[in-house]
Amino acid sequence: MFRPIFAAVASALVLIPTAALAGRMIYSYDSATPITQKMTENGLTFVFDKHIMSTRVVKLVETQNVGEADVKPASEHDLGGSPTKLMGSEQAGSHDLYEIVQAGDGAALVRALCPGAVRGFLAIGPLKPDRALKVYAFGRDAAGAARYCMTLDYEFHGAWALPPTDLPQPDRSDRFNDAPQNRRY
Repeated sequence: MFRPIFAAVASALVLIPTAALAGRMIYSYDSATPITQKMTENGLTFVFDKHIMSTRVVKLVETQNVGEADVKPASEHDLGGSPTKLMGSEQAGSHDLYEIVQAGDGAALVRALCPGAVRGFLAIGPLKPDRALKVYAFGRDAAGAARYCMTLDYEFHGAWALPPTDLPQPDRSDRFNDAPQNRRY
């Protein structure tokens, strides 16, 4: 009789701390190599959802807010080949594959990372504090051929605090108040 109760209490105690790990996080990375500095002068900020067993990148923001692009999870089928085969090495094997969404600054990012590509993909390594990050860029042309474009190297800069869940909005009843709306990540 006591064993089922003990098991239930023990599993509840184990699950409580892991539930606190889930949520939206923001990490900034500084450019570490000349080619990375050329592509993203001051580095990138990654907005991502961290879950107990996985991480999903939602958005890339250039750290000096020059541009931003949404990303969505992609498969090797979407890319048109295996990242490891396209690169000729096993380095991209442990990275998560994302497609750059064309809306907003996404199309410009694809053109910058992989000239001539119609669709752009990023193989993003694990996002962990105080660890360097490698991002591999791939492109797919209009004919559907995929290719490796470049490697971007970053050094961890810091984690950002998230805004409160309900941001106060400007008073819109005052016609002279032209304050912009607060922005959610």
